[in-house]
Amino acid sequence: MSDAVAFRKAVRRFPFGAYAAAVWAVLFALVHVYWLAGGRAGLPAGQSLFDNVPLLVVDVAAIPLSLAAAVLALALVRPWGARFSRRLLGAGVWGTAGLLLVHSLPTVPDWVGLAAGTEAAGDLGADERFVTLLYEPWFFAGGVLFVLAGLVFRRGR
Repeated sequence: MSDAVAFRKAVRRFPFGAYAAAVWAVLFALVHVYWLAGGRAGLPAGQSLFDNVPLLVVDVAAIPLSLAAAVLALALVRPWGARFSRRLLGAGVWGTAGLLLVHSLPTVPDWVGLAAGTEAAGDLGADERFVTLLYEPWFFAGGVLFVLAGLVFRRGR
């Protein structure tokens, strides 16, 4: 049995991807709740959500969307998820995975440059460093977790 086949069987047998995707989505919502409560860590220097109306609108919308993504991930592996259409759940999980991965794509050249040593983290400004090293990798990790959740889902119920 090839390593790729063994990996796919392990992913399908253990629904860790769906649970990890749900945890990722809840943590994402909690970050947005923190920002709404006045927290500034992770925001551009000297800025709060209340100084930037578009950012505030996005932040408020991110909370219920993140929680819906957590419910979606859990619906893939919990018995109550059987009440939903498989087509709807499949579209939701693959759409979420695609959205998160596409969101992180613009920083891939920066990651490659950092990994290859052609670009140093010190060459990036504070905001660029945050986006490249934390913000976009967080979206990428979520996308990967939703892909794993989708692989679990494909095995059927």
